[in-house]
Amino acid sequence: MQFSRISVSNYRNIRLSRLELGSPRVFLHGCNGQGKTNLLEALGLVTALRPFRTHENRVVIGPAASYAEIAYELEHENLGETQVRARIKKSGKEVWIDGEPVKRLSDFVGRFPTVILSSNDLQLTRGTPGNRRRFFDAFICGVDREYFKALQTFQKLLQERNALLKRNEPKAVVSAFEAQMDEPALMICKIRKEVLDTLMEHAVDVHRELSLEGESLSVDYSRSGELEKAGDYLRLLDENRKRDGYLQSTGKGPHRDDFVISLNGMSADDFASEGQQRSITLSLSLAIIEYWQNRFGFRPVALADDALGELDSGRKDRFWSVLDKDLQIVATGTRPPSSREKEDWKMVEVSDGEFKG
Repeated sequence: MQFSRISVSNYRNIRLSRLELGSPRVFLHGCNGQGKTNLLEALGLVTALRPFRTHENRVVIGPAASYAEIAYELEHENLGETQVRARIKKSGKEVWIDGEPVKRLSDFVGRFPTVILSSNDLQLTRGTPGNRRRFFDAFICGVDREYFKALQTFQKLLQERNALLKRNEPKAVVSAFEAQMDEPALMICKIRKEVLDTLMEHAVDVHRELSLEGESLSVDYSRSGELEKAGDYLRLLDENRKRDGYLQSTGKGPHRDDFVISLNGMSADDFASEGQQRSITLSLSLAIIEYWQNRFGFRPVALADDALGELDSGRKDRFWSVLDKDLQIVATGTRPPSSREKEDWKMVEVSDGEFKG
């Protein structure tokens, strides 16, 4: 897949702009705060209508506007030339493919994949379990619609159960409601494990090539409770009912799981350097790209937001060397690439939400 062009209106500081992107390498350069990452985020919305820096629609809508709108023109291996239009409103989202409205978000998610390589991805190793869950959930939602549906269902039921606990509803009322949570919880855990195992087959090899220092990467799926068969989550909830009632929240389940990242058998958060942590996140993102290509037969677009900032020159050179030459990359930086690299890029200057290139 490749972007041919994009038109953006009222998205953060981008009031109205249109940009030709018909190149495998596009570099957005300019000072901080001008809109480079905003455009990258708008491009990434085409995957699941979720901005990668926030979960609130109102944050991305420009001042004095009631909605933001993005129109994409793409070349897709399976769909050919395709037009997508997305509208982000404070109260919801709408999307059209070739002029036809998409009625269910689950029918849209993952059809136009992008992979974010961001300087913020250091939070994957340094941050909380919630950061890691969001990273892997975003990826798995794109590749498995059943997972997307199960996660949506579980998150809604979880909020409702917590509301029942806060109202101190009787055990019989809460227990009857919990019966709906068992199936989606089990499906989430099952698919997470299956997809992670396959992803790591790619990631270990990519990381070995990217680091070239004998470093060994591993990611282990750590569950807050073992869910293997129907009824397991109901038993787990019952075992923790007294604690949940006291704290008025659900303490066990897929929403408390973690993905433990290790380098050479030691915690990446505690023992890996900043450059090593950046190599880990890049390796996982590149493995996601390879996963997409192997499973679905076409490439996502890589969106690199100042992704190489903390890498030494050797790791940077190895990063560019492992990339597929046919992969479209849209990258950002405060300075253009070196003169040696410039000839490979379509250069776009960004200033005050406008793009010239």
